[in-house]
Amino acid sequence: MKKFKALYAFMLAFFSAESLVEDGKINLSEDQKQKLQDALGPKTKLDDVVDAMNQELADAAAKDEDDTDQQLVDLKKEAMDMLKAHGLAAEDAEEAIEDPKKAAAESGDIKQILSGLLEHNKKTDKMLETLLKAPEEDTPLATGNRNNLKDMHSKTHFLGTGKAYDAFESRPWNQRAAGLRNGPTDFMAEDGTELQTLKGDIDLYHRQNPSAVNSLFRDLIGLPDFWTLVSNVDDKIATANIVSAEVSQARKLPYLAKNKQLIQPEENKVFPVQVDITHQGYFLQKIEASWLNMMNKEGSSPFKMSFVQFLLVELDKKVRQEDRKVAINGVFVKTPNNATVAGRAIHRGDGLLVQLWKAYWYDAKFRIANMGAPTTTNIVDYVKDVIENNIPEESKNAEGMVFYLSPYWMRRYKERKRQLFGLDNNYNGKEVNEIENYLNFRFVTLRDLEGSNFMFITDENNIKLYENKPGEKSMYRFQNILRDTHIFADYKWGAGFDHIGTKVKDTDPEAFKVQTVWANMPPYLQDMSVTLYDDATGEVALPYSNIHLGNGWSTNLDTISNTFAGQIVKIKGDTTSSGNVTDDGNITLTGDADWSIASGGTLTLLVNADKTLTEIKRTTTPATAPVADTSYVDSIDATNGSEFDFTGVANDVLDEILNGFEGQQIVVNGGAGGTVTINDVAGNIEVASEAVLADGADNITFVLVDGVWTEVARTIAA
Repeated sequence: MKKFKALYAFMLAFFSAESLVEDGKINLSEDQKQKLQDALGPKTKLDDVVDAMNQELADAAAKDEDDTDQQLVDLKKEAMDMLKAHGLAAEDAEEAIEDPKKAAAESGDIKQILSGLLEHNKKTDKMLETLLKAPEEDTPLATGNRNNLKDMHSKTHFLGTGKAYDAFESRPWNQRAAGLRNGPTDFMAEDGTELQTLKGDIDLYHRQNPSAVNSLFRDLIGLPDFWTLVSNVDDKIATANIVSAEVSQARKLPYLAKNKQLIQPEENKVFPVQVDITHQGYFLQKIEASWLNMMNKEGSSPFKMSFVQFLLVELDKKVRQEDRKVAINGVFVKTPNNATVAGRAIHRGDGLLVQLWKAYWYDAKFRIANMGAPTTTNIVDYVKDVIENNIPEESKNAEGMVFYLSPYWMRRYKERKRQLFGLDNNYNGKEVNEIENYLNFRFVTLRDLEGSNFMFITDENNIKLYENKPGEKSMYRFQNILRDTHIFADYKWGAGFDHIGTKVKDTDPEAFKVQTVWANMPPYLQDMSVTLYDDATGEVALPYSNIHLGNGWSTNLDTISNTFAGQIVKIKGDTTSSGNVTDDGNITLTGDADWSIASGGTLTLLVNADKTLTEIKRTTTPATAPVADTSYVDSIDATNGSEFDFTGVANDVLDEILNGFEGQQIVVNGGAGGTVTINDVAGNIEVASEAVLADGADNITFVLVDGVWTEVARTIAA
């Protein structure tokens, strides 16, 4: 009886219904039947359950209402209490309790409610046990207030999922989330029990939820979702492309074969990646606390997120960002086996841009019609010209063409097109993302092109992402040594093009000169200096034009290889390194003077036709960020800084202070070259009295109040 009563109440709550009975029978829509059958599972047939319940309804209907005794009234009261807990209005429940017959006459539901509370047969009881144990996928059953997390769980499992990694036993984090304990988990315990349990839970989660793991971490990558992810690539993958010259000809007597074909593979690879993390138990406790904080949000999706899933997300957020950056801007640098300095994430593998750079400069696989740099004024016509000046006619009309550019230039394109189309009476704003006369092209922004003028075009299916084992990149392993927790993972990752272009000789047929990537200018990496390791040979094979001799470099560098004629090579020093760049190999330095790597400056070289290198210029100090000009003569721009020095050479007057924000404070100093006089300027400057700043020691402090720079202090020698 008790289980059947709970079943009927559960069905009402499950479907948010006031009644599931019509004309004396259980009435379920096809959609409701499917949802309930999914919850019951394949071992229990919903039709049998419904038939049994209908029989009970028929038996209840056969009873004379006049025979209702006190026991039936008590049963009704018990049912009303239960249904009220599931959302029945209090006044409706009380009315039904006080006068069941009246409620029946008004609502017509009394027989359905009573019949739903009769004792059911053993088969239905077994079905009930199965139903109550099975969790609803997205919204676990709550028998009370969702703000009270104790109501969200079974006796043995967090959220009642039945999953091993959500069990309470030996899992303090799950107990804490369910309100069964208050203290944080001691991840630093000497026996490491909790840590080993967590490790096993993560392994189990990966095995039981492989598709969820893949989709979860794909979403965190932040690359275009139409790029295909290719799995099971152990090292390299090649895509062969065949190009055919003319075949047909006019009919004639002799047999003269003219077919020529060229097959070239495009080889891509995955690069091994290593993740090493060391946590003290304190940091794992902070992650646990963050998870619990997310759990305390009524109705939010974290209700269905277990600790192992949350921990994976937190561990992976930065790594997935780095996957994205490497896919676009990565340049591979081999880390020596005896390395004592951790390598940079951006040097895990070769990204799309360096692949294009090599294909253009070394392999001559594609050509460009150099369009110069875009401007905010010409950007709309510039985009169209890139297409028309680079892409052959047959490709201009192909479907699925993608124009990749930075978010900055996408914004400038929209702004400029609004300005141009604003004069068109038919303009409705929808065309702002379209390329005029090229509706088969679409824009896609890559955030890692930000700061770059480089743009490229290719087919939407031409770029692939590669991995080895699905889910491997988020398969973390744990070790507890002394008071530290070590977390590590290994996986393989890469990105590449199915086809860039065909490298051909000048004597080959024109038809062989086929390319599937087009660009507005030669490929380049924005402000990238590739940090190298010192292999003590004194030689460097350039992975890119700009290199940084860091990581404790200590050997003299005299030879540079893997270059091309006309290449500009920049060598950036490091104040923590030692050694010199010398002219003992294929490098010619100005005045035969060695260049100190420890200076932290930059040595710029030009590659000659014979692959030797000649110095163009050098600096001997580290580069510094540009500093805003805070000097003034008669006008100050408050956005340039907080303290300004007079640089005039005669007596002058401060005419204005521009820009600034309400409440901003600046200090205006005098100077050594002359005097500056400051008086009131209507609506702009307000001083207590005329001030003459005779030298650098004299100054006035202003604060912007109601749009006026108002004096609040002065230091002027008498």
